Amino acid sequence: MPDAAGQASRQDSAQGRGGGADSRNVLSRKAEAARRAFEARAMSPAKALRRALSRTADVLWDLALVAHAVDQEHLDQDGVVAQLPPEALLLLLDGPDGVVGFVTLDRDLVTGLTEVQTMLQVTQMPAEPRAFTATDAAMTAPLLDGTLERFARFLEDHPLRPQIEGFRFGAMLEDARAAGMLLDAPGYMVFRATLDLALGRRRGELRLFLPERPGARRAGPPGQPGAHEQKMGLLPAQMRAVLGALRLPLNKAQALRPGDLLPLSPDMLDAVTLHAGPGAPVAGGRLGQIMRAVRLSWPRVAPQDEAPDLPEMTELPDMAPAPPDAAPGEFGLDEIASGLPDLPDLPDVPEPGGGEFDFASTFGEDAATDEAGAATEFDFDFSAAPIKDDD
Repeated sequence: MPDAAGQASRQDSAQGRGGGADSRNVLSRKAEAARRAFEARAMSPAKALRRALSRTADVLWDLALVAHAVDQEHLDQDGVVAQLPPEALLLLLDGPDGVVGFVTLDRDLVTGLTEVQTMLQVTQMPAEPRAFTATDAAMTAPLLDGTLERFARFLEDHPLRPQIEGFRFGAMLEDARAAGMLLDAPGYMVFRATLDLALGRRRGELRLFLPERPGARRAGPPGQPGAHEQKMGLLPAQMRAVLGALRLPLNKAQALRPGDLLPLSPDMLDAVTLHAGPGAPVAGGRLGQIMRAVRLSWPRVAPQDEAPDLPEMTELPDMAPAPPDAAPGEFGLDEIASGLPDLPDLPDVPEPGGGEFDFASTFGEDAATDEAGAATEFDFDFSAAPIKDDD
């Protein structure tokens, strides 16, 4: 009996181990299916680069381009300089925010791209071993610009897209030393791909060097909500509506109790101010009828193409005349003259003839009267005097 019981327990344990293995196999199959579904939806960088190269060559020149063995690795600045082929065409890529990247193409690839744009076909003639020129670099620009644009677009949901998008063809560099002086990123992503042009008529390697930018963020289209908009919308924001202010003595303010009535002016309904903090008001308006709404009257933000509304003054406002018995102090004259020094007294001048001019004492008896004793009229001929015009 003990042997039979032990054998039964061993069988149960074996079945339990078998059941656990079966459950683990089921989970692994589910995880594998989920991984394949994710890869079908989101491309890997290697697959996106292959498709971008093939699609660009087909759209531009109806050229059959096949990318084989796309590899990706991370290198530092010294590693980038060591990976630049000395016999390849070296090109500079202009990136966002002033960053730069690099790309190299073997001589056969440059020759094939030149042939398809000049002769509309790719030949198998041996490539001429000569120094590259700016024309050779310009012949590769359409393929590079189209590939880089599609490369970033195909990585729609990939986390590397912000670091890949925004690059385009820049200029040709002389050698690896010139490229080494432009390296400023701590690390670089390197993509290597072997390309076949026109069913293997030309074959060469393309190397793409893009800087690693940990702080790069994808810029969304205008109007698209930001990454933290939902969280920011849940933050509490306090807004105080101030109906008016009363000035009360301290003893009356301390004597206020629930139920007391405070007299308010009817004008306060049109002078509600909104405060978002302890500072100045941020808006103002009129209190609603149900006492729970405020119709804002300011500030009013006008569009850029709309001129601000300026009040038109058709006539001057009526100015009330000052009362006849108003003292100068009521108009502020005393305050204005309070800071001015006292003026000195004028010298005494004798008044001639009680304020009337004495022609007799000035021009003489004969000049002032005629023979009959009548006053003489002075008649001056101003026409005889020359008039001088001032220019």
